[in-house]
Amino acid sequence: MPSPAPAEPNPSAGGAGNPSGDGAGPRRLLRLIDALCASPAPAPLARLAAEAGLSKPTAHRLLRVLTEEGWAVAHDGGSYGIGPSVRAMGAAIAGAGGGDSIERVIVELQKEVRQTVHVGVRSGDRIIYTHKAEGDQPFAMASRVGMYQPLHSTAIGKCILSGLDAEALDAVLRRAGLQSRTEATITDRGALDKELSRVREEGFALDEEENEANVRCLGVPVRTAGSQVVGAVSISTVTFVVTREELLALRGALRECAARLEPLFGH
Repeated sequence: MPSPAPAEPNPSAGGAGNPSGDGAGPRRLLRLIDALCASPAPAPLARLAAEAGLSKPTAHRLLRVLTEEGWAVAHDGGSYGIGPSVRAMGAAIAGAGGGDSIERVIVELQKEVRQTVHVGVRSGDRIIYTHKAEGDQPFAMASRVGMYQPLHSTAIGKCILSGLDAEALDAVLRRAGLQSRTEATITDRGALDKELSRVREEGFALDEEENEANVRCLGVPVRTAGSQVVGAVSISTVTFVVTREELLALRGALRECAARLEPLFGH
C-alpha cells in the first residue's frame, strides 16, 4: 500500500518548519514545481503530491493553475510534466552567458529573413508562443508571447502534431476538435492526417491562411536529443507582401535555426 502524503503545513502554526500567512501558498507552488522538474518523465498526481508534501486535492488544484499558466502540461492518464514556461526559462538561463539563447538565435534569423519569427511549444491541447521577433514589414502580427493558438491550424501546431504517435494524436484531436478558423482551415480528419504525413516526410509545415486571413507561416520542428518534437520555430508572412515561393525559399535558414535551438531546450 502506498504511503500517505505528508501532512501539509498548518497555516495557523508558526515556526520555520510551518510557514504561514501569505507565504504558504507560494511555497506550495514552488514545492510542486520542484517535484515536476525533478521527474525525468511525466508523473502521476499522487507521486507529485507526495513529493511536494501536499494532499492530492491541493496538488490537483495547484496543477490546474500551473497548467493554465504554462508551467505544467497535463498528459493522458492523469500525469503531469514540466510546461513550456519552465523550458523557456531554462533556455533563457542557459543562454544568459556568451553562448546561444533562444532570443539571440531567432533575432539573428529575423535579421536574415526580415520576417516575423515565432517559437512555440505545446501546452495541453494548444500551442503557446514562448518567443517572438517582430519582422521589418509595416504590417505587425497580432501574435504575442504567451498567446495560445490551436494545434491543427498553425504551422507550429502541425509540427507538434506530426511528432505524436497515433494514440496520442487521436486523443488530442478528440479533445480539441478541428474548429474552423478561416475558410482555409483543415477541418477534415482525413485531410489533416494527409497533411501531417507530408510534414513528417518533408520536415516542415505550412499554414496557408488557415489560422488567420492574409497570414502564411512556415514551421520546422524543434526536437530533443531523443528526437521527440518539443516545439517548433516558424516564419510568419503577410500573403500580399511575400509569395508562397518566397517563403518556401527560407526553409534552409529556418532549419538551421531549429538545429541551433534544439540544445537550448534540454531533454
